[in-house]
Amino acid sequence: MQETGFPDTAPGTQLIKLCAQSSTEVVLCAPFIKVDALSRVVESIPSQVVLRCITRWRPDEIVIGVSDLDVWPLLKERGNSSLWLCANLHAKYYRSDDHCLVGSANITAAALGWAAQPNLELLATLPFDDSAVTGFEPHVFAVSAEIDNSIYEQMIEIVEAISVQVWQATCQPEPIGTLDAHQQCGSLFQPDPYWLPSLRNPEELFLAYAGETDRLSSASQEAANNDLAVLAIPAGLPRGTFEAYVGALLLQQPAVRKVDAFVATPQRFGAVRDAIASMVERPGFDADRAWQTLMRWLRYFLPDRYSLTVPHHSEVFGRMTEDEGK
Repeated sequence: MQETGFPDTAPGTQLIKLCAQSSTEVVLCAPFIKVDALSRVVESIPSQVVLRCITRWRPDEIVIGVSDLDVWPLLKERGNSSLWLCANLHAKYYRSDDHCLVGSANITAAALGWAAQPNLELLATLPFDDSAVTGFEPHVFAVSAEIDNSIYEQMIEIVEAISVQVWQATCQPEPIGTLDAHQQCGSLFQPDPYWLPSLRNPEELFLAYAGETDRLSSASQEAANNDLAVLAIPAGLPRGTFEAYVGALLLQQPAVRKVDAFVATPQRFGAVRDAIASMVERPGFDADRAWQTLMRWLRYFLPDRYSLTVPHHSEVFGRMTEDEGK
């Protein structure tokens, strides 16, 4: 019987070999990353090599265990590493200097062939200058948000607030919302790194999600529908779970994350407005309205993360300190 050679070409073997030969930088990009599998991969990477990981943290997926939040402490302990979140990530892309692997395998024991019942997966070798991959890496970083301890701790709180029972009883696979014609030409296939919410009243988002559109104006219906399409929230969640889910996804939007980092030191309204205006160079963009809307969303969906004060008739918005959040 002819040998297939499969054990020598299992995805985990390929990935370890790829990472071990790096001298400058490794990029690991997968929607699902388990900490034990990542630890095994990280051990193969020389300590002086820069490591950047991209994944997604959707609360339902964390709750059911297909990904681990604890990949962040692992990367932080290693040093010379960063973690980025891309909410709609599906690609599996691994680069070591100028060599790449692309295919189907996530960074999990089952996907990499390290489980008793491994998945049947494929990783194929491509040079970094291949036309199929040259545009992918800069684009995925442009639409991803780099995390820090505050995002990690916020995600822990959100995931703990969502019980497994709620997901098993109510969660449906199909997301709610559709993009309008203009957005379908852009955001659907090329996610917008500068997306900001458009629905002025965040408390109305659940009404649109729950199908109670008769309680919304036509303008609110359209804005809510577009926002829901971008966030791609599973159907069937109760209100509290839905709102926690939205809060988690907000912090994974690149523009929102930049604002979140900016207000780590409290800022006046005009300073944040100007920062947003400098980020979003789009004809007709109203930075005042965008910041007013985003501020409402942040306060509504992440009420324990931010504070708003009005000293001397000027709004000051910032992240709460640990003592304030208690």
